[in-house]
Amino acid sequence: MPPKPADAAAARRLSLAGAGFGNDLVLAGLILLVLVGFGLAGPGFLSFANLVSIGQQTAVIAIVGFAMTAVIIARGIDISVGSTLAIAGIVAGQAYAATGSPLLGILAALAAGAAIGLVNGLLISAVGISPFIATLATLAAGKGAALSLSGASSIPVDSPALLWAGSADILGVPASLLLAALLLACWWGLLHRTVLGRWIFAVGGNAGAARASLIPVRTVQTLTYVLAGMSAGLGAVVIIGRLGSAQPLAGTGLEFAAITAAIVGGTKLSGGEGSVTGTALGALLLGAINTGLSFLQVPQQAIYIVTGGLVLFAVLLSQRDRLAATVAKWRRRSRAAHTAEEAAQAVPRRLDRHELRIVGLGKLFPGVKALEGVAFDIRAGEVVALAGENGAGKSTLVKCLSGVHQPDEGGLILDGRPVRLRTPAEAAAAGIAVIHQHFSLVPDLTVAENLFLGREPGIIALRRAEMRRKAQEVIDQFGLGLRPDVRVGTLTVGQRQMVEIAKSMLSEAWLVIMDEPTSALSTRERDRLYELIGRMKGIGCAILYISHKMEEIFTLADRAVVLRDGRFVGDRAIRDLDEPALIGMMVGRDIGNVFPHRPVPRGELLVAVEDIADSGLLRSASLTVHAGEVVALAGLMGSGRSEVMRCIAGLSAHRAGTIRIGGADLPAGDSRRANALGVAYVPEDRHLEGFVGPMSVQDNVTLAWIRTRSALGLVRPSALAAEAGRLIRQLGVRPPDPRKRVGDLSGGNQQKVVIGKWLATRPRVLLLDEPTRGVDVGAKSELHALIAELKAQGAGILMVSSELPEVLGVADRIVVMHEGRTAGELPRGATETEVMALAFGRSAEAQRLTRQERVAG
Repeated sequence: MPPKPADAAAARRLSLAGAGFGNDLVLAGLILLVLVGFGLAGPGFLSFANLVSIGQQTAVIAIVGFAMTAVIIARGIDISVGSTLAIAGIVAGQAYAATGSPLLGILAALAAGAAIGLVNGLLISAVGISPFIATLATLAAGKGAALSLSGASSIPVDSPALLWAGSADILGVPASLLLAALLLACWWGLLHRTVLGRWIFAVGGNAGAARASLIPVRTVQTLTYVLAGMSAGLGAVVIIGRLGSAQPLAGTGLEFAAITAAIVGGTKLSGGEGSVTGTALGALLLGAINTGLSFLQVPQQAIYIVTGGLVLFAVLLSQRDRLAATVAKWRRRSRAAHTAEEAAQAVPRRLDRHELRIVGLGKLFPGVKALEGVAFDIRAGEVVALAGENGAGKSTLVKCLSGVHQPDEGGLILDGRPVRLRTPAEAAAAGIAVIHQHFSLVPDLTVAENLFLGREPGIIALRRAEMRRKAQEVIDQFGLGLRPDVRVGTLTVGQRQMVEIAKSMLSEAWLVIMDEPTSALSTRERDRLYELIGRMKGIGCAILYISHKMEEIFTLADRAVVLRDGRFVGDRAIRDLDEPALIGMMVGRDIGNVFPHRPVPRGELLVAVEDIADSGLLRSASLTVHAGEVVALAGLMGSGRSEVMRCIAGLSAHRAGTIRIGGADLPAGDSRRANALGVAYVPEDRHLEGFVGPMSVQDNVTLAWIRTRSALGLVRPSALAAEAGRLIRQLGVRPPDPRKRVGDLSGGNQQKVVIGKWLATRPRVLLLDEPTRGVDVGAKSELHALIAELKAQGAGILMVSSELPEVLGVADRIVVMHEGRTAGELPRGATETEVMALAFGRSAEAQRLTRQERVAG
């Protein structure tokens, strides 16, 4: 029995809140087992002296590991901390020897570490060198400098103050361990209770979104390396205290131990996620293992092998979902192991006419029934629209049809015979191909090489002439207008879509599933796709077409199959439906007009753009936006619409013309000034620049807000929770869980979070670039109701949309772009024909058509 919604939400909250705590408990259990195991293997291991030794070894790893955790969270790596520690120790020893001041020695160590960290940070953030290469260079330079400065000899240190951190104890507890505990508290506070900490997580989770949120990404990256260097300098002071001298080879291998501690502690190398508490436990585990193996006189090479195995185990543990999926795939392949002849019998080969029957299909995931009772047919030569809101089960159904998932209920009948598609390869053998919204093409390969990727002719040498010939045949058959030898990376989005379709045709697929194929296409490319779909129907292909655009469904489809909340709602012929009826089936409620227009008296002038140009597409763009109005920017893809938006937001620099916000001139490329003047920008690609997937809803919606609402850079959790709660309620984010990862939300709710992030800053001007792209019809209605409410409150809204019904429905004025120039402006009530005439640069024709329509009316 599935859990009740409230129970499920509570379970999610407990799961999210306890995820890090659960990992810490596992580590604590492992540490206990290691200590007990070594205690049984070697009498005396658990002696007080030995435990003190473990604490001292752990302390240095932890001190450096905390900063390493921050570096990795920000999607970096620092393999120079060992040599940084060595040179910082030598500098400290020489400073003490020259001045006799232990304080100057400590400060010299910290300064030397910070300097090396600054070099690393600048090489990576400013110059653009990869973190691995940059820190590899400073690792080598640091070792050479340490040996050169010291003359390859140790520097004795006899100052009790300088030796205190590594040799003293307080009530029997090593001072170094207490210092590590203090730093743990400081690092936890920095990462979880300061603005800088939020920025570190944001930069690692999505640097593009962080930059668009006005976070100084390069500064944050540089600062993490400076802190890593200072931590190495502090570690050098501890090592000096333990050894009684500064040694040029101290810190050898420390970078490996620090990285290992962070990874074992749950920090992900992909960035955006990590825990200093876990790093502390990881350091303790490493200290216990290394000390135990040394106590048992295990050779050093064996210790390296054990430590390396521990890293591998930790990485695999951090990828539990992927590991489980791989194991499941192996099991499926094992169960499905049969000869090629048997497989050919199990999966019918291509026939003249095909029919796929989906019978009572159901799919279960832990605690969720993703599909239930789905039943409909797909026949060759027809287009079936698969409609439903985000989260309705469309993607799960597609994965069941393409062999990625196996249904738990019901099944598939292909040409009258039951089939089980256990892998994508079996689905392809059955003639089923999927064209995903995000293309599966290799940019550096040619069109022909992409078409044959994974099924190249030839055993040793590729038969390239055959590849080009067959590629040209399918290109000519469908009139795609491509050249087989052109590199895919040079093609437009629409041309890449054609390559994906050619791949499916080359594989002789009879059923092609298209997932939001026009989401990034221009109007011209969209029309070209429509023609191609007509040709595919003509030769007997079936198309399962997924789209949130009503216009496309009613233009292309013969039938519409509707899912809602994972359940089959209905299968209706398009001729028997109208748009309100289809929307009602999808959302289960009357949402009224999807693109509502609310008349509001026009207020003061907020934005004035005059003849702006940039170094790219823009040549001469002009427009105005007033309070209480929605101005839509229309035009073909590449006409300069998004470029205008980015210049107004200060994310791109205009080289000519002027932009005035509320009467004040906007300096070119000054995003902070634009935001201070009340401008907020919701980008076209929410995945690239909109949200930080690993972060929670609360952290995302307050990411821009905390910059000006945090005293001395400190975050008040109660204020964050209150603001996030207000925005979640206002936007109707579902589920209304502030701790839910945004990466796990549906597209519509992700877009609400992106908009909410900027609404929190109380903007006067809202720039919306394709605000409803990839969003279901219910979420579209909710987003436009929100836009109408903001307009009524006096905001000025400039919106880019490639969906003309949306432009015509919500705009008070329409500004049309053509080849980087403002082609003209149309009032509310303009027709699609007028907009497209201007978009193609035919202004005279637009005026003639307007006059004719008015006379006819």
